[in-house]
Amino acid sequence: MSTSILRAGLALALLAPALPAVASSPAPRAKNVILFISDGASWGTWDMASYWQHGAKGLQPYDSFAVKLGMTTYPLNTSVTPTGTGLPQISYDPAVAWDTTPVGPPNHFRGYQYVKADYTDSAAAGTALAAGIKTYNNAINFDDFGNPVPFITQRLKAEGFATGAISSVPFTHATPAAFGAQNISRNNYHQIAQQMIEGGALDLIMGGGHPWYNSSGQARSTPGTTYMSVAQYNALADGSAGWNFIETKADFEALASGAISFAGPLFGLARTGDTLQANRSAAVAGADPANPSGVAFIGSVPTLETMTIGAINHLSTASSKGFFLMVEGGAVDWMAHANNTGRIIEEQVDFNRAVAAAVNWVNTRSSWDETLIIVLTDHGNGMPMGPDSHLVAFQPIENRGQGVLPGVRWHYGTHTNENTLFWAHGVGARAFEKRVVGIDPGLAAILGHNDGRYIDNTSVKSAILTAMRVPGAIPEPGTWAMMIAGFGLVGAGLRRRRALAAA
Repeated sequence: MSTSILRAGLALALLAPALPAVASSPAPRAKNVILFISDGASWGTWDMASYWQHGAKGLQPYDSFAVKLGMTTYPLNTSVTPTGTGLPQISYDPAVAWDTTPVGPPNHFRGYQYVKADYTDSAAAGTALAAGIKTYNNAINFDDFGNPVPFITQRLKAEGFATGAISSVPFTHATPAAFGAQNISRNNYHQIAQQMIEGGALDLIMGGGHPWYNSSGQARSTPGTTYMSVAQYNALADGSAGWNFIETKADFEALASGAISFAGPLFGLARTGDTLQANRSAAVAGADPANPSGVAFIGSVPTLETMTIGAINHLSTASSKGFFLMVEGGAVDWMAHANNTGRIIEEQVDFNRAVAAAVNWVNTRSSWDETLIIVLTDHGNGMPMGPDSHLVAFQPIENRGQGVLPGVRWHYGTHTNENTLFWAHGVGARAFEKRVVGIDPGLAAILGHNDGRYIDNTSVKSAILTAMRVPGAIPEPGTWAMMIAGFGLVGAGLRRRRALAAA
């Protein structure tokens, strides 16, 4: 294991190109940035959807993106309240993460055991992406000392950009909340709703969490107020909250087609109690053998793809300076927790189609010289791998053909500390490569994803701000950061070799 770390460090150090003798001309500015987050997508999740949707890997729009990296997601610590220390307690070790040493059930291999521990939740992961800091689990843009921290949409709004956040789960859930609120706990949903409605960080919000509809899109006789209050809903619906408001599927589709438009902030609340589709009742929705789960879709709610097109239509005319949009496939995570192969494929396919719609918008109405698209997950979940992956370490998902459920074995029921997959394309995409912090041989040798380079999730905010040329953004670390990180890995490898020799 020490030899692999040593080689990885040397490779990273050598990846740094020579410094230019003279300063080069500034790169074009990213006018628009669209950040796609497939929440809770472990390595196998991407494969499952690709096999069902296309019968092969490599056919999703992000598969051809110019930048492919890994991304670590671990939190500062696993506390659910501020510790008051600010000291990092978690890390990621590639050598252990891919260790195939058998340990017996239920973990089977040492690597499986390792990535099941010390994982982030979506609040800490969302904070890392939006605020650029490590923090405790449960925090929505709060640090480990219990203080609120600034986040990306606040900064972009101050610079004149239009901003938006949409999700296939309640709009007050952790990931969308991280792009529109600050709260000491992700569970303070009503506070978060008020912050998102009144805080001024967002020009557009879309998601579920409707108090008057259940998970199957049926009207309730009494409201469900987990994710927002009736008073908050009423203020949105009657306009007194200061937002344009839509909630019918027809209005979402009209926004996407260009049949309607709005001046000012826009709030789209789908008529579902939580997820767009994932939590629907089979008895209510009926059967549809064409769907991976065999259950018919609710006909009264928009898809994430429709919401994405509508959001881009709105934001692209909201400010001449440009826009930032976060799109979350939030229910991917919910179905990973449930180890539900059919429904996680449905959610990931809807996510894939949303990405494809955004790529089409860039190709037809914008350009890659002014728009940056990023695709990532905030953390792994469930560890789906091949059907014999309890016997064969890291066996990939089994492809059984287009429209057929792939061969899958789930190894866990919650989040993981795995090195996740990351893609970027367009103006400013190369900024992420300048934030590489290490080499993970398993990403290349086992997953075949890239050459093993990876970033940390806290660098996403700074790379976006750099691409958009926001004044005062953290400058690109460039070649020196790669060299320092590389030689740091070399040192770690040498120390491990000395320790093993002395043992």
